[in-house]
Amino acid sequence: MYLTRPLSTALRSLAAAALAGLLVLPGSVAAHATDTATAAAAGAPELLLGQSTRSAWDDFNSFGQNADGGSVYYELRSGDWVNTAHRDFATLLADQGKTVQVGISWKDNPPGFNGGDENAKAARSRAVTAEIAAGGHTASLDRLLAFSNSHPRARFKLRLDYEVSSYYHCTDASCSSYKNAFNRLASYLDSRSTAHNLEYVFHPVRGEFEAMYPGDSAVDWIGVSVFAHELCLPIYDRGYLYNGTPPQNYDVGASQCRNAYIGKDSYGNPAAVWRNFDHDANVLKLVKFAKDHAKPVILSEAGMMNFTADGGTTDGLEQQRGDLWVKRLFSLMNYRGPIPNLPGEYDLRGVIRSVSYINLDFRYGWDGIDDGSFDFAPDTTWFVDGRLSRYNAARTSFCQGLAANGFTAGCR
Repeated sequence: MYLTRPLSTALRSLAAAALAGLLVLPGSVAAHATDTATAAAAGAPELLLGQSTRSAWDDFNSFGQNADGGSVYYELRSGDWVNTAHRDFATLLADQGKTVQVGISWKDNPPGFNGGDENAKAARSRAVTAEIAAGGHTASLDRLLAFSNSHPRARFKLRLDYEVSSYYHCTDASCSSYKNAFNRLASYLDSRSTAHNLEYVFHPVRGEFEAMYPGDSAVDWIGVSVFAHELCLPIYDRGYLYNGTPPQNYDVGASQCRNAYIGKDSYGNPAAVWRNFDHDANVLKLVKFAKDHAKPVILSEAGMMNFTADGGTTDGLEQQRGDLWVKRLFSLMNYRGPIPNLPGEYDLRGVIRSVSYINLDFRYGWDGIDDGSFDFAPDTTWFVDGRLSRYNAARTSFCQGLAANGFTAGCR
């Protein structure tokens, strides 16, 4: 989630890697040399801070320490960082040998798009995806390659576009355009990486992870965004309570998603069983999908939204629901239980190995900079100060979650 023109663990098994190496298609990439995703999945989970400026880093360091890195954005259109703040934050992290998650975008600002409505922009984004699959636009990554090669101690998690969807990236029902584009970019980057410090993140929207999956050989991490809907929490937008799930599938009083899973009736026969869930069904299914494919999950974007009805403060429901949001974030890392519309129970503990928390004041736009250049309207979903330093209960729960889950990052 980053708009440059704002709008009103699992491991891959050796056998699977060997097989993938035998099944390389034109435009795809064989299992690449980096082993850093394997190391990350085997070790402590990772805390990244984002998105885009060092203010997120500095705010966390006001009460915490030892974060593993941060998150920034880069675009194909310009062949450069989105702005100097992103470049400077990436430099700060890379100079320390930290992890830098880079969202490489073409859907938000497609090369060759010179104006029009969202449908026209999406059409151009789909065309660019096909052009990438055919080998185009790779030179736009050379500045990023030079940067990663000049910082061999750092690790780079590259999202080959983010929150990818059929609307912006697929030219046919099979979505071969995006799958081939992902493999083509990964192959290009690997072939020119002298530091061998690149990992590739497939970051889809919640419901399209299976249809758009580029394949095991190129994907190192599967990413997902976690805001309010993903944790079944209501938010306010333009003064109205909004959750993003159909009313019949949401328990307003409990602030939970209500879904059926395939359990057993009193006679032991398969039957639909209704219960409340703290986590969106598509998120749970994505984590299961990642586990099935032996891939670690990164919560590529995780942040609070506007929980306060009046839209003008961040000291009302933000204090209570912000704390609940944090608790549900960490409970997702330890989920064990049923998944809506699937039979049986699932142990998803340990699949999520990296969390990128957006530790910014979102009242002032995607970069959280109070310079008057771009502010969200006070009654919109994004109007919230998400800095953990501002919320005692949420900060305490966040610190407890880091300690309980074995993060290297912690609180003083």
